Amino acid sequence: MSENKIYSSIQDFKNHLQLVLFLGIVFLIYLYSLCPTLYLIDSGELATVSYTLGIAHPTGYPLYTLISYFFAHLPGEPIRNLNFLSALVSVIAAFLLFLTLKKIINHPISNLTITTLFAFSPIIWRISITNEVYILTALMGVLILYLFYQLKNSRLFYGITFFAGLSFTNHFMIFAIAFPLLIYLLIIHRPRLKVLFSGAAFFLLGFSLYLYLLIRTQAGADIAWGNPCDLQRLLWHITGRQYRVWMFSLTGGEILTNAKNGLLFLLRNLFYIFSLPLVLGLFYLFHYDRKRFYLFLTIVGLNFFYAINYAIPDIESYYIPGFIVTILICAYGLNYLKRFIRWFIALPVGLLIGIINYPECTLKNNTFGYDYGYAHLAPLPPNSLLICSYWDIYSPTIYLRKIKNIRRDLVVIDKELLRRTWYLKYLAREYPDFYQAAEKEINEYLHELYKFEYGKPYQPAIIQSKFIRMLERFVEVKESLGVYFALPFPDRDLNAVKPAYYRIPFGLNYLITKTPQIPHFDFSQLKISQPKFVNDPRLKYNIETVVKMVSNNIHYLTQNKRWAEAQEVKAWLEENFLRFSTVKPLDKL
Repeated sequence: MSENKIYSSIQDFKNHLQLVLFLGIVFLIYLYSLCPTLYLIDSGELATVSYTLGIAHPTGYPLYTLISYFFAHLPGEPIRNLNFLSALVSVIAAFLLFLTLKKIINHPISNLTITTLFAFSPIIWRISITNEVYILTALMGVLILYLFYQLKNSRLFYGITFFAGLSFTNHFMIFAIAFPLLIYLLIIHRPRLKVLFSGAAFFLLGFSLYLYLLIRTQAGADIAWGNPCDLQRLLWHITGRQYRVWMFSLTGGEILTNAKNGLLFLLRNLFYIFSLPLVLGLFYLFHYDRKRFYLFLTIVGLNFFYAINYAIPDIESYYIPGFIVTILICAYGLNYLKRFIRWFIALPVGLLIGIINYPECTLKNNTFGYDYGYAHLAPLPPNSLLICSYWDIYSPTIYLRKIKNIRRDLVVIDKELLRRTWYLKYLAREYPDFYQAAEKEINEYLHELYKFEYGKPYQPAIIQSKFIRMLERFVEVKESLGVYFALPFPDRDLNAVKPAYYRIPFGLNYLITKTPQIPHFDFSQLKISQPKFVNDPRLKYNIETVVKMVSNNIHYLTQNKRWAEAQEVKAWLEENFLRFSTVKPLDKL
């Protein structure tokens, strides 16, 4: 073997070893910052769907469900296994990104620097440590782009089309990468008609995984959101029909605000200083690879346009496709700077990214999502009714009741989901005796709801009146056992239910009763506290709802001259939520 070959082999070994060590460090940091249990928003629902092979909220996410089913049934706590899965998927995405970067800039230090930026950016790190579908979309996006950079023959073209189709079965946001890339391949590579038809077949083969929704519904899935039992309802589900009201309906001012926030968010994820390589990368592509310049600009622009026109609070993850491509553009820019990038520069920058982003991303020891759901269930009397008006309360209760078998005696209902026919079908299976007792009112409401759901003429006032009457019947059925509203903010519907009844604060819920009872609630048994890092707006908002609800307990006790109990509750609040507690001294209430 020649001296040059020996030297090359040694260098390859060193580079591979560096990559393995780097990915190992990334994985360990993810595990260190991993959420130990349920988190907020969809965590409880997704974990339950994963464990039971059910059907999640639109668009159903069959790819994630099938992969996560295996991890959910490994030894140990299902939710922790699913959080572990997210960390593993993220590391695989980082590995594929590194391999892709080698095709752009064959400079190991620069590649590791860009991969560090990707792995420890808030947009990626936060979804790598809790059970969410978005990190799998990030992996699929990187995989498609990796195959794109490897493209040499029709087999790789088929791989791109197959994984493009498959990626849609996890999340439709991948369209921002898949569609421009496929169009680019058709225009630039001009595949033969046979290859083109074969590629379309492979795309449909990947996309066909959506048939899982139809099959599992007809097989009797425990949770079948949307009831996609036929082609019409399947189409409704995978196109997110119920969410269209929040798409492309914003005012010009709202769009501009979203655009400003989106731009700042992307710059924040580029750690600001990588804006320079981004500009240089655009300059490089414009002058030396004009076709790819327009491709990447189309992907980023399409993704950005979609995200700023979608009015949901947790929109950050929808920027993932554009962020991935932005990362690649930065790599092109480092072609101009790589001679300045050495270990003594790259290592501190990488450490700085991790250290600065850690407080914003970590979920270490954060049990708030689990505790929040448990705190609404645990104190309730046996066989009572809890009606939730807020998803972040209801979502964890699905996991607690179905997977952990906690408080299976209760009837727990999400008020907003009652606006969908599939959910009433779910309640009929879940609580047959309760459903039967209110069946007359439910059927009268369903008769009107079907008109709305299937686009037939309907009268909103009639639907609303039947809706309220159904809710009142729910209260009547369970009145003797106890009825509670999880009502962290004013709700017009629940306020219209039995308006003459009293709403009495009882822990984090309201007791709904005819008589002005003064129940005792032992707050010392309520195990919920403020996490060390309150690092996302949704978490902050939920903590504030807890504080407001506990404050309502204090006010109620004070008004009824139960001073000692009020003082105990105030002490509990200040002990567990000191930074958020703004309750006035009792003598000033």
